[in-house]
Amino acid sequence: LTILEDTAIIMFYSMKMMKTGKQALQFTKTLRYDDFICALFFKSHLILFVLCFFSFPAFAQNQVAEQEKPPAPPVVLELFTSQSCGFCPPADALIGQMAEQESVIALACHVDYFNVTKNSLGKSFCTRRQNEYNRIIGAGPRYTPQLVVNGHMDMIGYETGKVSAAVLKARREKIVPIVIMNAGAGTYSFSLPSMTVGKDDVRLWAAVYDMPKTLSMVEGSNFGKKLTYYNVVSKIQDLGIWDGTPLSQSLSMTLGAENAGFAVIAQNVKTGNIIAAGDVKKNQVLQ
Repeated sequence: LTILEDTAIIMFYSMKMMKTGKQALQFTKTLRYDDFICALFFKSHLILFVLCFFSFPAFAQNQVAEQEKPPAPPVVLELFTSQSCGFCPPADALIGQMAEQESVIALACHVDYFNVTKNSLGKSFCTRRQNEYNRIIGAGPRYTPQLVVNGHMDMIGYETGKVSAAVLKARREKIVPIVIMNAGAGTYSFSLPSMTVGKDDVRLWAAVYDMPKTLSMVEGSNFGKKLTYYNVVSKIQDLGIWDGTPLSQSLSMTLGAENAGFAVIAQNVKTGNIIAAGDVKKNQVLQ
C-alpha cells in the first residue's frame, strides 16, 4: 500500500510540476502549502479507494451467498394435547413459539378422551391419529402432551431442549417441500416432484389449523387459568394414496374467519415417516 501511495503522489506532482526539465529538478523546493494539503487529501482518498477495492469482492460474495441460501427443509411437529391436562400449558405455549420458526409446520391436535365439556377443542380424529402413532412407533400408553416430530420421533411436548434437538435432527432428514398455490375463491393447487417411495403406501392428507384461541378454563386441572392455544387442528382431510410420480393437484379448501391456514403432508403409512410437507397461510398473497 505504501508503494502505491508514494507512486501516486509522485505521479500527481509529476503531472503538476514537470512542465519543463528545470521545474522537475526543483520539484522538492517548490512545494507550496496548498500543494502539500492537496497531496495529503489525495493520499487519504487513495487509501480509502484501495481498501474499498479489496473489500468489495468479499462483501459482494457474502451478499450473493445470502441471496442464494436455500430455505430450510420443512419440519412437521404434531402436538397431542388436552385442555384438561395440567402438564400441557407449557407445551401449548412452546408449539406456538416453534410455529414462528422458519419452515416449521406446527399442528396442535387436541384429543377427546381427556377433555373438558365447555369450549372443548377435542377432536376424535386427533385421538385416532395419536393411537395410530403409538401403534407404529411403539410409544407405549397414550399420554399428553405428546409431541411427534416428522412422524416418527416422539417426546414430552414441554421439554424445550429435547424438542429443539429433535427439530435440528429433523432438518437433516431434508423432507421435500410441497408447493401450495392459492388460486383464489377457496381453490388451491399443490405439486410434488417425482420421488422414490418404496413398497409402502404413502398417504397425502391436509390439516386445517386455526388462529390462536384464548380461553378461560372453568373446569379440569387448569381451572381458573386463561390459556392461549396455537395452530389448533380443526379439520383433517384424506387426499388419497400417492405413488411417487410427479403430481399436480387441485384442492378445494374454504377457510373461515377462525382458520389460519392448512398443511399438506405426504406420509409413509407403515413407518409414519413424513417425506414431504408444505403449508399455506390464509392471508398469503395469491400466486
